[in-house]
Amino acid sequence: VLVILPNSLEFVKVFYGCLYAGILAVPLSEPAGPQNMAAYLETFLPTLKVSKPSLLVATTLMVDFLRNQLPPELQKVFAGLAIASAEEILAEKDGEYSQPEFNSTDTAYLQFTSGSTGTPKGIMIGHSNLMSNLEEARKFMQLEEENGTVVWLPLFHDFGLAAGMMGALYSGGFVVLMTPAHFIRKPLRWLTAMSKYKCTHSYVPPFALDLCMKKISNDELAQLDLSCMVSVTDGSEPVHYLPTKKFNERFAECGLKPDVIRPGFGMAEIVIMFSGSKTGLHGLCVDRHVLETEGRVKLLDEDAAETDKKMLVNLGSQMDGHEIVIKGAENQVLPEGEVGELMVSGPSVAQGYYENKQATEEIFLQKIKGKEQPFLATGDTALLWEGNLYFAGRIKDIIIIRGRNYYPHDIELVLSRVEELRPGCLMAYASGAENESEHLAVAVEVRADLIKDMDVFRKYVLATIDQKIIEIVG
Repeated sequence: VLVILPNSLEFVKVFYGCLYAGILAVPLSEPAGPQNMAAYLETFLPTLKVSKPSLLVATTLMVDFLRNQLPPELQKVFAGLAIASAEEILAEKDGEYSQPEFNSTDTAYLQFTSGSTGTPKGIMIGHSNLMSNLEEARKFMQLEEENGTVVWLPLFHDFGLAAGMMGALYSGGFVVLMTPAHFIRKPLRWLTAMSKYKCTHSYVPPFALDLCMKKISNDELAQLDLSCMVSVTDGSEPVHYLPTKKFNERFAECGLKPDVIRPGFGMAEIVIMFSGSKTGLHGLCVDRHVLETEGRVKLLDEDAAETDKKMLVNLGSQMDGHEIVIKGAENQVLPEGEVGELMVSGPSVAQGYYENKQATEEIFLQKIKGKEQPFLATGDTALLWEGNLYFAGRIKDIIIIRGRNYYPHDIELVLSRVEELRPGCLMAYASGAENESEHLAVAVEVRADLIKDMDVFRKYVLATIDQKIIEIVG
């Protein structure tokens, strides 16, 4: 059953109804609006073909479009697929509930990858995977009965669904539910909800903390009491040390404790969470040049020159009953302090990709020398230091220039400090024609309120961008 609904009580009822009935739910993003329906369906079709659903549950708006306005070329694609709104499904009262037989190895639901770089894959989350991960997350987040969690992340995404909503309900707590748009338009709403309802927990990507820093005024800070907060998992994208530290410092005056913002690592293939720093933000100051050229740790004092150092963020240790391994080029376990591919194993690792045996074998069933159990290949590079995990970057994203490895998120962080560029609207990547060496390219959006003359942009802003990149790459 495809569940295409916004963050709402209707989503919760339909999704949990599928779980109770033993029906495979597939939560998916909804279209941004009627004007975006055609573009949405174009990206939606690959998921439809892979999942082969018998029922689609969506908003009244989308159901009306699919029933009455579907283009002729798509009518055959949707033929035979039952379509209903959440209101229609929930209005049915005649059926009697008959509890199906469940096995811990049964698939609970499918969590689809975005498919932005290829065919979307449906991750089979088993009941045992889910229960194992929720229990470990409960211990890490210190979730307790009757405690509240504020969730504004989309429920079709693993961070909002498994971590936020299901994690809170699993522990006997309650959820204050918002939509992503509510947060994006006014980030103050998130912290106001934490303060008003005395919620103890939440989950955010790093950009959310950046938005709060930019959009919440000093006068608005005075309205907040964040002393109730116990843990906020910070993840889903690379966590940077300095911006997180600045957030902690500024919101400390609202009662935010230093151990609340907890960087962690997770991905949908392991339900959501795999490691986290239980004591808040901690950094490891390393020699940038040694890390980029030799792929290993050399410690530096934090007062070292900015061009020489890099602060790696502590993502905590592995969860109980799970194992983190850093794999080398020859399929061997690397020692602490060396960068390699991050591999994970344990009961939270999902069953594989739905009806995709080849991808399952390539990602979920990796073998490592000296280890008996299969490992999940995360596609990330990382290192271990004193038992804690430190993220380096995505393998596919590495930019190699003159034999040195650069990670896009490091370059993007530096460029985010240029005032004339729109935060979160810039991208660093490798560019180069076939048989040519790679070179660095960046795509940026400028702030129209600050830059109205392209000559000014070329003369001053581009010069600033060039200088920032030279500081990193040379």
